[in-house]
Amino acid sequence: MRSHHIAFQAELAKRIPPITSLLDIRLAREYGSIFITTATPPPCIVFQDEQQVRDFQSSLAISRHTLSDHPIELQTLAMEALIAAAEQASQGGTSITARAADAGRRSYADTVGLWVRNVQRGLEHWTTAGRINPEHAERVRLLPLAEQVEVVLNMEDTDELYFGTYFDKSILYSVAAPGSSQHLSLLAFDVKEYSDLSVEQALADCGWYRTVTSDLPHFTYLGRPKTVLFELGLKQDVRNYDGQVYRFWVPDLDRAEQR
Repeated sequence: MRSHHIAFQAELAKRIPPITSLLDIRLAREYGSIFITTATPPPCIVFQDEQQVRDFQSSLAISRHTLSDHPIELQTLAMEALIAAAEQASQGGTSITARAADAGRRSYADTVGLWVRNVQRGLEHWTTAGRINPEHAERVRLLPLAEQVEVVLNMEDTDELYFGTYFDKSILYSVAAPGSSQHLSLLAFDVKEYSDLSVEQALADCGWYRTVTSDLPHFTYLGRPKTVLFELGLKQDVRNYDGQVYRFWVPDLDRAEQR
């Protein structure tokens, strides 16, 4: 048994890469549903650098398609399913389009840039609020990236110094830790019409589901019918945001740990 091992439900355990740190556990809880995809899953919980991401992305069958004004790249299986979902939505009188230019494929540098932006804003906010001193903020700012991720998440957990967009929630509600984004695997798509329940249904019919509870527009290509997600190790997490119910498929760790 590995150190920091977590007892994922059996089928998910066969698919998820080795967990070697407490941070891996945290990120697996956030993003681990991706490992049951019928497409090509990432080879690790967290990509370590740009080269590892490039090597992985270059091994994939990738398709490019324009949704609204934005050309998007995804794994071919995911793209075909997304186009099918968009056609189904269109027949029902609605549309599925990209929320922004980076709604699909991203680079490692993209994820680093988003992370650094939020960390810098958070450090400035908590320094101004008198919760941390400038010297400590500078030490955090200069940490190697992997160390910085652990330190920032620890500050949130122990001191309630949050680095999310409005400083009231974890940074993971706003951005993924560098190297952990599902967009790096070309299996995630951010939907402009995310609050339309008919869009959610069309995407689910084609194997696309919400899997990240902190990110409403974000859908992940699993390529599975909803009826088998439970037996593969996921559970449905139902949440209410602004009076509307949203459904997410996430790793069922509670069920796993009772086995």
